[in-house]
Amino acid sequence: MNIDKQRGSEKLLAAWKARQLTEESVREIAQAMDKSPARIEEATVYGGANATGMRLSLSYAGDDVPMCGNDLLFWLKWHRVHGGEVKPPRILIDGTPWPDLIRMQLDFGHVVQPGNVLEGGITQLGARGAVGG
Repeated sequence: MNIDKQRGSEKLLAAWKARQLTEESVREIAQAMDKSPARIEEATVYGGANATGMRLSLSYAGDDVPMCGNDLLFWLKWHRVHGGEVKPPRILIDGTPWPDLIRMQLDFGHVVQPGNVLEGGITQLGARGAVGG
């Protein structure tokens, strides 16, 4: 087997493995959330037993509002290391000119909800687990 084919297969296998969340990658998210002042409103895992992604709904209030930037930075760095689809986070700000409350949804990995259409018209079906707080 020539070297070019090996490199291609290695890339394919790496992409295949990266589609799932690993215990290590989820542990990194948990440790970052332990350090964050954010209140986790909801945590949803997509993909069932072979989880491919996770969505966190976070809220920041009062003096904790400016800290949401640190969590955004962590989210970007996490994707740089672990891969996944980087969709812009959903951010709702309550209060002007100074925010009193910020709600933010961050997707880690590949968050494909059941019934979503993937490339080639294939519909994604799968189990979904949610934990509310």
